[in-house]
Amino acid sequence: MNPLASGRSRGLGLFGLSVLLNGAVSLVTIPVIVAVVGAEAWASMGTGQSIGASFGVLTIFGWGLTGPVRIAVADPTLRPEMFLDSLFARGVLLIPLLAVQAAVTFAIVPQEKLVAFIAGTAMTMAGASANWYFTGESRPDRFLLLDTIPRVSGTLAGVAAVAGTGHLLLFALCQLAGAVVALVVSSVAIFRGRKLDVRAAASFARIRRSLLDQRHGVVATGLLAAYVPAALAIIALFSPVLLPMFVLADRLGKFVAMAVSPLLQVFQGWVPAASGRERVHRMRVAGRVIVVTALVGGVLYTVFLAPFSELLTHGQVGFTAAASIAFGINMTLTIVSPYLTNLGLMTYGRLRVIAVSVAVSVVLTLGSLLLVEALAPDAAVWALVGGNVFMTAWQALVLGRALRADEALTPPLTPNNPEQITAGAGSAPERVPYG
Repeated sequence: MNPLASGRSRGLGLFGLSVLLNGAVSLVTIPVIVAVVGAEAWASMGTGQSIGASFGVLTIFGWGLTGPVRIAVADPTLRPEMFLDSLFARGVLLIPLLAVQAAVTFAIVPQEKLVAFIAGTAMTMAGASANWYFTGESRPDRFLLLDTIPRVSGTLAGVAAVAGTGHLLLFALCQLAGAVVALVVSSVAIFRGRKLDVRAAASFARIRRSLLDQRHGVVATGLLAAYVPAALAIIALFSPVLLPMFVLADRLGKFVAMAVSPLLQVFQGWVPAASGRERVHRMRVAGRVIVVTALVGGVLYTVFLAPFSELLTHGQVGFTAAASIAFGINMTLTIVSPYLTNLGLMTYGRLRVIAVSVAVSVVLTLGSLLLVEALAPDAAVWALVGGNVFMTAWQALVLGRALRADEALTPPLTPNNPEQITAGAGSAPERVPYG
């Protein structure tokens, strides 16, 4: 087997194992918690976790979008310093964001407010994690051992605690402990044996520069982070009876997105390692794989959403056929989105396009959702679908133009241009303006 193909297969397997562990353990928690404390308490905690995950996106401050590609093209000796800079910058953001998260959680969540906040904080801590770093350096083994296993262990301990005592607070505390351990062991592994200037990294000027460098990335990721709790808040205010359905659809949708994320993680290490026409070829190969995967995932999600939700919630949450179709379309677009942004547009330095397209789409979607909630609440999910279609089409058009321009600027592959035949086989990509 081709060594490169073998490496990609191994990477896909290890990234996939991380996803399998996370997904399987997360699925186990739903029926256990619903059976012990009820669907309403679970939905409240789930809402808190969704809010926390959104604030986690703010905490990561765009590094989840820009980090893997930047790490992939960086000199390996400089990578730990890049992570240290990001760690200080994100640490400065974490405390004020947790304060705002607490206010949002206590204002929105109907019950189990403290549990919802602590469980959400465990999700927020993901923003300080090193998972994007391990993706960029193509180290799925580190991703699995240092990030996934501590988090999964915390969740399993929480499931055992809530099943044994009936106290949902213990579940939230165990999840938070797992997230903290994951950050500590990951940082130790990255910094071990490195001589780093911690004092310089902690300086105000360097932290400010790190944050400014992320300005476009954080606009896009921040708006997407605000979008989920804003949509849930609108639904909770206007149609609270629909909240468990939307929370469950969001949670199950995250499982599907997690299931296909190893493909993107492998492509994030493979595509930027090329240049010119080889890079265009790899981008298109990745695009075809992602689109087919998205279509299959969307269909399966549509078919199994209703029966699976009844199984997980003991029949307390149900979906109509129309709602299942709408959520299925949304799922297809959700799978395609990271390919367009984190891989495609990011590789070509189109961070401004990502930020603007996300901003316009979020405003249009939330505005449409408010209008639909006032006139026809049962059609609320279609407002979300419309916003996703708009954003996906915009980003796909820009990426298509970037690919055609890249291909046109590259001399044809001919025997007279032998250097082009091997370009991208392992060379670093051309530098692109990130911001």
